[in-house]
Amino acid sequence: MEQKDMVIVGAGGLGREVMWQLDIKNQQTARYNILGFVDNTAALQGKSINGYPVLGDESWLLARKTDICVLICIAKPGIRRAIFERLSENTCISFPNFHAADVCCSDFIQTGRGCIICLASILTVNINIGDFVIMCASCVVGHDATIGDFTTLYPGVTVSGAVHIGTDSEIGSNTTIIQGKNIGQNTIIGAGAVVTKDMPAFVTAAGVPARVFNDSGKDTLP
Repeated sequence: MEQKDMVIVGAGGLGREVMWQLDIKNQQTARYNILGFVDNTAALQGKSINGYPVLGDESWLLARKTDICVLICIAKPGIRRAIFERLSENTCISFPNFHAADVCCSDFIQTGRGCIICLASILTVNINIGDFVIMCASCVVGHDATIGDFTTLYPGVTVSGAVHIGTDSEIGSNTTIIQGKNIGQNTIIGAGAVVTKDMPAFVTAAGVPARVFNDSGKDTLP
């Protein structure tokens, strides 16, 4: 099998974790020629991180004249979306999906492009995952769930059956969303929350059970 060139965008914590997981997967099946990181941080240019070079900033990728695969490892949905929109100007760049070596999932899952599913995650059946979704380590997604484009699930999230999560949302570490609930787009759920009712779009919620908070810190749902 001919190896494809691959870079990771983002040399922060998530990018380094995904690079490690990509290395493990590549040792099993040498699918990618891993070139290194691309990062816009000036202080990182020319550095080596965990054995891989920082090749340059986004301009390095935009100038690429031959095919290359990119994983965008930025946790914040809005930033991840903006990077994709800039990089998509170069038709040499493709955005494959990446599943870590021990991800357990059925054959009955629809997935967009550019998704990253990290170690020890479990996805059951009839799940619909949008584009550029990130699931960090040890997430569980139940039957008939839908996860919108550019949403991030942080470590240990449990999404029960028939849950719908809108686009560009962030679900904090160790959050549990119970069966059949809906979470609107651009919504943030704080770490450790238990979501027992639908959550509207463009809000922040936290707690057990999860409640929506306004800027003054007071909850706004009855």
